[in-house]
Amino acid sequence: MSKFNFAVYAEGIMYPDNSQQPVSTTLSQVQNSGFTTLILGLFHIGRNYSIQPSQIMGDIYFNNTLVISEGNYVGDPGWPALINSALGGTVSSVCASIGGGGVMDFETLQKIYQQNDNSYTGTNLATNLKVLKQTFPAISIIDLDCEDNYDLPSFVAFCQLANSLGFDLTFCPYTYQQFWTSALQQLNNTNKGAVKWWNLQCYDGGQGNQPSQWAQAIAEAIPGFDTTAFIVAGDWTNDSPALVQSLMKSFNGSKTVGGGFIWTLDQIVANDSANPQQLMTAYVNAISVGLGNVL
Repeated sequence: MSKFNFAVYAEGIMYPDNSQQPVSTTLSQVQNSGFTTLILGLFHIGRNYSIQPSQIMGDIYFNNTLVISEGNYVGDPGWPALINSALGGTVSSVCASIGGGGVMDFETLQKIYQQNDNSYTGTNLATNLKVLKQTFPAISIIDLDCEDNYDLPSFVAFCQLANSLGFDLTFCPYTYQQFWTSALQQLNNTNKGAVKWWNLQCYDGGQGNQPSQWAQAIAEAIPGFDTTAFIVAGDWTNDSPALVQSLMKSFNGSKTVGGGFIWTLDQIVANDSANPQQLMTAYVNAISVGLGNVL
């Protein structure tokens, strides 16, 4: 077994109405690919502003599909069983990622928080997040992909809410280092150990990011914090496995790097629809070899 965490973000391909292939087929391929963490993306928070038709504040969407509304699961009836079967083979963790680029989820979180006297207690969002945990017990981690609104109080309070419901946390930064280290610092004081690792984007807007430098910023903000294997470095499918291996090789030897992730599974399947599991494994091997793991 490799010591590294091999993660992959998966979008609409993980929902039953996708046009690529059955979710059960995709899950079987992932479980036999070498990926250890499956990250479901992206979940979004319903809002009643800047969108038509208006949504209910605090409802939960998976991409564009409403899945939890006012305390009830309203998504595809067969989806929970599929996601709850995701653990197995090489997959040992399933995450739900909230946010992404070009969305307003964290602005919405701030509005919900501030309109409720700087609290999430009793909100539709808190109720729905609890339903998410109950409906998908296989999902053990909430991944925070904040790219649209860096408000520390509402962000930290949301993390505390998720952790109180039994979710661990991961962060998915690409910029604004001070925000992320400050959030970790506060959570380290109130919810020590809740943040398991960071999925650091080292592509697109995060191109040029160095895991060791981000880890150093954490160490400076939180003296004594163990950053060993804390950074999972990310690349995307715009890069071939060979290019991913080259990027990961540049991080080889850094004790702060605990693995790598790929964005996205959907594109891997699209790029090799005849044998997507083979391409999945090629990306896993690219991360592994690049980081110095001998196959």
